[in-house]
Amino acid sequence: MNDALRARLLELMNRHGIGWFDYEGPDGAIALDAEEPEQAHPPIFARTAGVFLWRHPVDRNVAVWPRRVRQGEVIGWLKIGPLLEPVRAKQDALIRRPRLVDGTLAGYDARLF
Repeated sequence: MNDALRARLLELMNRHGIGWFDYEGPDGAIALDAEEPEQAHPPIFARTAGVFLWRHPVDRNVAVWPRRVRQGEVIGWLKIGPLLEPVRAKQDALIRRPRLVDGTLAGYDARLF
């Protein structure tokens, strides 16, 4: 495998949160271990019951996962009647995907991420 292909594969692995890649085919085998796998985010639980939203209701951008986040960044919302409570990242890390589907009712202490 040439250096350009190896660098490209490592970049894709880091972007998508893949720590290890192994492929074996008729033309050969490739095994890569990301030099510095991104730290996964610890679990986040709902502090109250509400409807879980991936993005703010007026935000028209598409939610993209996996996603790198910074500590304190708003990564979701809990809608409680007319109120919106932000769900914030606990640390700088990679969030692979939410545990709940957008618009799902989340009970108290339900795992969101």
